[in-house]
Amino acid sequence: MIRLRPFLFLTFLITLVLIPAPALAAILGIDFGQSTTKAALVAPGVPFEIVLTRDSKRKDVSGVAFKGEERLYGSAAAGIAPRTPSTAFLHFKPLLGRSVSSSEAEGYLAQHPGIELIPSSNRSTVSLKTADSSFPVEELLAMSISHLKTLGEEMLPKSSATSRIYDVAITVPPYFDSVQRKAIIDAADIAGVRVTALVPDGVATAINYASARSFGNEKQYHFVLDMGAGSTSATLVSFQEGQEGSHRFGKSALNITVEGVGFDQNLGGDLLDQRIYEILLARFIEAHGDGILSSPRALVRLHKEAERVKTILSANTEVKASVESLYDDIDFRTMVSRAEFEDAIQDVLPRISKPFDDALQAANLDILDIQSVILMGGTTRVPIFQQVLVKDVLKGDASKVSKNVNADEAAVMGATFRGVSVSKQFKSKEINVLDPAIWEYDVVVSDSDGGIIGTMTLFPKGSPVTGNRSLIELQLPENLEDATLKFREDGRPLFTYGLHSIQESKKKLLQSNNCTELTFVLDAELTVSRVFDVHGVSWQCNVTRPVVPAESDDSEAEDFKQKVFNFFKGEKSSSPEESTTASETTTATEAPTDSESMTASSSTTSKRPQATVPPKPRVVKQPVKYAVSYSGSRNMGRATKASSTARLRAFDKLDSDRHARDAVRNDVESYSYKIREWIEYEQQRFMEHLSEEERQTFLRRAAGALEWLYDEGESMILDKLEEKMKELKEFEKIVFQREKQKLASIEAELRASASAAAAEVSAEVDSAEELVIPADGPEEGAAEAGTSTVATATILTSTETLSFEESSTAEAEPEENEEPQHDEL
Repeated sequence: MIRLRPFLFLTFLITLVLIPAPALAAILGIDFGQSTTKAALVAPGVPFEIVLTRDSKRKDVSGVAFKGEERLYGSAAAGIAPRTPSTAFLHFKPLLGRSVSSSEAEGYLAQHPGIELIPSSNRSTVSLKTADSSFPVEELLAMSISHLKTLGEEMLPKSSATSRIYDVAITVPPYFDSVQRKAIIDAADIAGVRVTALVPDGVATAINYASARSFGNEKQYHFVLDMGAGSTSATLVSFQEGQEGSHRFGKSALNITVEGVGFDQNLGGDLLDQRIYEILLARFIEAHGDGILSSPRALVRLHKEAERVKTILSANTEVKASVESLYDDIDFRTMVSRAEFEDAIQDVLPRISKPFDDALQAANLDILDIQSVILMGGTTRVPIFQQVLVKDVLKGDASKVSKNVNADEAAVMGATFRGVSVSKQFKSKEINVLDPAIWEYDVVVSDSDGGIIGTMTLFPKGSPVTGNRSLIELQLPENLEDATLKFREDGRPLFTYGLHSIQESKKKLLQSNNCTELTFVLDAELTVSRVFDVHGVSWQCNVTRPVVPAESDDSEAEDFKQKVFNFFKGEKSSSPEESTTASETTTATEAPTDSESMTASSSTTSKRPQATVPPKPRVVKQPVKYAVSYSGSRNMGRATKASSTARLRAFDKLDSDRHARDAVRNDVESYSYKIREWIEYEQQRFMEHLSEEERQTFLRRAAGALEWLYDEGESMILDKLEEKMKELKEFEKIVFQREKQKLASIEAELRASASAAAAEVSAEVDSAEELVIPADGPEEGAAEAGTSTVATATILTSTETLSFEESSTAEAEPEENEEPQHDEL
């Protein structure tokens, strides 16, 4: 039996009590869409609000662009795409977890001319190539997440303990598989944050919809229609208040269950943009030839104009498309009507109802059971789509169309709320989300010759996603030494385990342990973010512990338990000497009789019976050797992530240095203009303390600094810029020193004048005291009634002059009708 030493156990308990509670941390929610990205922040002392961009926008373009060593995000990245399309990587979300030969990569190249895709090293995933480098798509996403993290941290109070962001919750389309979801998690790791949850877009919108509403005890069914830039999904959810006893913070819990999901991975706003782009391109080629096809810059500008035209057609019946100097100095202008646009997408309209049909079939419900359809995503604003929704899906019932949520921000707010719920760091409305698996996860077992032994379902479709790891027993043939385990997601291969020396691992386990119930198990997991993973395979068995008498151990354990209880209760345990003395006293004064001894003995025996501890089995494992191989795209390993993290930190350092250079460069420029303004406008302060020669010297120095900035300042290092700023500061330094010297001189003159004035007053007082008064002079009262002269000196420092004031004490005035009396000397 394994025994824990008492003092070690006591140390463990004390440490457990003294562990501080974790501080509340900030959580950043990110809605990384194919076209635009939004972020929201929740933190102690900060309102639950959208994170604004540098331009105070609530959303920004999804993408990163490179301008030399500088990285541009959002609108700035989209702004340089027409000029340098090969360095602006926009809307790259479909490339996550995909290979260069995939249909997603082909569609991306069709919509983004000028971009070059290459395979990532040894992973079969996509990297985007620039002139002198290449970037895995996960690294580009990590840059975007890091940028949003920086914007969010600027909203946090600097004086609080929570000044950094470590946790994020990110939205994902419901159809993203494990490889794509792992790619997002890898990007977050590179950015230095932890993903608390990957939240499906429809679930995030449903959480936001339900967070401010109350529902009854009966289920209410609602659809969340998310039509974004790249895809369309219809999520059927049910809302129901928790049953009696399901309460927290005095309120009942709200249960949100995903009943069914349907989607179309290629139906979205980008498809509509492409149809308008094709209309514009056809008209230009008809008028000016097909030379434009060889100009990526012109095609990118035409794509951008097509996106603008689509947006305006959602409100107007026609719009004028205009691109100046589109190609070969040709100004392109044409009118596009809404009717032409709707004719171009007639083949797309029937696809709108399929996601609804799939979700209803999975839930075994009818559209009449649905109370509302919540619209989400910018593409839901297209008028023809809303008409098809009411006519074909809702059977003409337009009252079920719900526009009660913000179509742009509902997902990011709901994802942030979900991150708070999963992290359990804040008090919030209790919302239980049940998002079951929409696919089946299984394993195909084969022998070394490729013969299939069998297929076993690990997580069936509809399994609740709890995040708990499961030990799943596999049945293998006797004496099978090598085997292959091919893991699949909805029939698509994920990765393969090549097992080696299966029987050898089994023998090692049997030789070292007395095993019972020997099994071959697989350690599999389906996380809360719906990511499937396997953590190894092993033989395991139950080993029975030996039988040990319980008396001595139980008594020692009981005594120690009482000591620990007394310690935390604040009572002092008796020392061994006190115990001995008390025992001797009891023995000396109260010797028990035989009957009493028998009673005490029986009582002791009843308290601590001579029973034995029942055998407790323990589980012993012996891992089986395996090698992992991938048939398709592979996620980042530790070394690859470490390399990408180092490169991201290097870019961050370049950004920090560049921002510091820009700040000093701006200071040099503004200070140079100030010097010119001070001297040229002859400000009194500078004209008084500088000679004409010095003024001309500083004017030339300021003009030279401006010229140097325009010629070399852009490429100058920080030290050179700071040195130039120091040279300019000499101007004000000289003026300040001379002002200080003049003030010191004035102060010395004032002190000298005050001393001279004080000496003169003192001399006058001394001469007045030498006056002689006659014997028949006035009485004491008369002397008091006489006139006394006092000279006082006051130094007026404000006017730098001395003034003397003579004050006299006048005689008392005579009463009315009484002649004044005169004293004679």
